[in-house]
Amino acid sequence: MTGTQRFVASRTLAGLDLVRIDDRPVLEDHERLRGLLGRYGGAALAALFAEPVVSRSNGAAPARVDWYTGLDGPIRPLAELTSGEARRVQERLRAALAALEPLLGGPDGPLPAASLNLASPQAVMAVGEAPLLIDWGLLPRGLAADENGRLRHAAATLGPDWPVPPVGREDWAARFARPATPEPEVASPPLPHGPPRRTFTRVPTPIPAPVAACAIAALLVGLSYIPGVLAFPRPPEAVPPEAGALRTAWLEGLRQRHAALAAADGLDCPRLRTALPGLVPQSPAGVRLPADAAAPPQARAAVEAPAGPVVPGSPAAPAPDGLVDRLERSTVLVIAGDATGSGFFVAEDLVVTNRHVIESAIAGATEVRIAGRHAGIVPATLVRAGEPGTLTDFALLRVARGTGGRPLALAPPGRPLTPVVGSGFPGLYLGTDPTFARLREGDTTASRDLVPVLQTGVVNHLQRYDEAAVTLVLHGAEIAPGNSGGPLVDYCGRVVGVNTFGRTDDRLPVTARYALGADGLAAFLAASGVAAALDSRACDLQAAPRPTVAAAEVEPAAPAPARSAPRSGRDARPAAPAPAR
Repeated sequence: MTGTQRFVASRTLAGLDLVRIDDRPVLEDHERLRGLLGRYGGAALAALFAEPVVSRSNGAAPARVDWYTGLDGPIRPLAELTSGEARRVQERLRAALAALEPLLGGPDGPLPAASLNLASPQAVMAVGEAPLLIDWGLLPRGLAADENGRLRHAAATLGPDWPVPPVGREDWAARFARPATPEPEVASPPLPHGPPRRTFTRVPTPIPAPVAACAIAALLVGLSYIPGVLAFPRPPEAVPPEAGALRTAWLEGLRQRHAALAAADGLDCPRLRTALPGLVPQSPAGVRLPADAAAPPQARAAVEAPAGPVVPGSPAAPAPDGLVDRLERSTVLVIAGDATGSGFFVAEDLVVTNRHVIESAIAGATEVRIAGRHAGIVPATLVRAGEPGTLTDFALLRVARGTGGRPLALAPPGRPLTPVVGSGFPGLYLGTDPTFARLREGDTTASRDLVPVLQTGVVNHLQRYDEAAVTLVLHGAEIAPGNSGGPLVDYCGRVVGVNTFGRTDDRLPVTARYALGADGLAAFLAASGVAAALDSRACDLQAAPRPTVAAAEVEPAAPAPARSAPRSGRDARPAAPAPAR
């Protein structure tokens, strides 16, 4: 993602077609589009198109695109503006389109021209009084083949004076292409004011296509003999700023981990045993939690010795709860029509998920249900959802009491390298799960065998958004579409974030996985009338009950010696071990 970006909106691609140029969706060429517009018209023109983040279809839920912008100001649909505000935004949009006009007819024109296909009139947004286009490069399904329908659609989205955006290179050549005459280089011309002028003409290509193709082929063959051209086709400065930022954060995490392991090299055994769970995250299967939710946040890791026998007559401590068992009782599958996601209990009758998981239900098109190993399949009603176009991508659902779900506590996002577990139902795995297949076929009893997928990792980086009062948690737990709305928990079983989206970069072996921090969730729940205080105590991975000795093994107390002297020989007793530091 380029620079500091703000979330605008989220859309599923169900019922939409991707507009393509040369068999490549224009939606996937935002970086090139932004570069073209920036070189031609400056930063203001480059910011006209929101940046898309596409989550691919996983077989259980449709593909989705999230839109982001670097513009500052309140983000609102045009329908929410006053008539005066809307008129000023539309005037600025017309000015921006007029500035685009000469570029669209040139050799680089197909991409920006095709990008002006908008899914609906709601694709025009306002950031302050600056226009912003979302849902670009998309058309309602089947509309590309309907010339009259496209004409009406273009008039409804960009206005009746604007030509119909093309849906392919040949279509662009017929509508927009002009002679390739040399033009003076313009580094950053200002956006013109007033209504756009129409100067598009259709002319024959001056160079025969076979001649041009042979010339290009000869040029490529010649370049292939230059050492390094094929191995390094892009100069180093072409790596986008976002890729550099991801790489920097990735390398910084590795550096911190190397420093922690190097420091542990000089620790003695007791201190190394204490520090080990933080250096090498334990398997969730080896973590035990207090059964009492009000107990201090302590997790017994697998490296610790089990507690010894309990002295008869002493009060029995509650049996520790397994982290895996707790997540199985807390995490549920959320179903809204054909879309699925994940969720988790925050109270006996309240479930949290992402707003975009149940978007169709919010629109009134479907109903919401949850399914879980202990909850069965039960209907859910919407209590409250976050505002669209913000970082409060939360939704609160109410279910009947007595489902058996185990509520999870909340904790602030941990520091980098804090071990975490992602729990949810990614469609990538559900596609091969016979239990989910039975559930999809109507077998309601299959919910009793429905188990969430658990993925471990560590917190990589924290990004605080003060204006939204939420922290984005970048982490290493593997997530995929379908994990949206599921919990990201620490090893004390507390939610530190809600898994929401992931980003990849084709040029770097880096995948960025994001969760909306529990600080933002706590504020959302408080605004919904749900008490959800953050447990700010540190998660103690080393705390464990001290072993006690059974009564039968306790010898009668010997009389106190007349003078203090160290014991020796067969009567010697080892001193009580000092607590590990």
